[in-house]
Amino acid sequence: MTSPPPELVEWLHRYDPAVQSLALSLRRVVLEEMAPCHEYVFAMRSAVVLLYGPTEHVMRDGICHISVLAKHVNLQFRRGIDLRDKYRVLRGTGKAMRHLTLNKLSELDRPEIREYLREARRNAGLRRSRPPTVTDVITRVKGKTPSRVASRPRPTKAWDQFGMPRKNA
Repeated sequence: MTSPPPELVEWLHRYDPAVQSLALSLRRVVLEEMAPCHEYVFAMRSAVVLLYGPTEHVMRDGICHISVLAKHVNLQFRRGIDLRDKYRVLRGTGKAMRHLTLNKLSELDRPEIREYLREARRNAGLRRSRPPTVTDVITRVKGKTPSRVASRPRPTKAWDQFGMPRKNA
């Protein structure tokens, strides 16, 4: 499949090497099962997120996503409520979304992961006419590395956010 974008690799450096490896390996599994697809990667302060969907509108049309957190990785299904959970491993109490939590690389061998991905793809109406190739994944990356912004004192009533006196102060 496609190699990870450099921004993703950079963003993952803030995590433990085991979590980095788990995230990149899960990405490979998702791409193997979801391609052809669109991938959208972005970072927040507490997580790196990879969204997958059939169109460039992955926020609206997304099928699943990976959330990389401090100690584990979640594989989340936007319409997880519609998946047959015969293994009883999907978690979540929302109206539609369900997720799996992965803690170790060895957990990627669980057969239900690929089964859920295939079912989610079918439920979204995606069909494969041939095996996917590298060009079947369109990856977009949003923004730059999130920085840890040092907390600043709040402006007083006489000063606005730029440190300038207000006209009516």
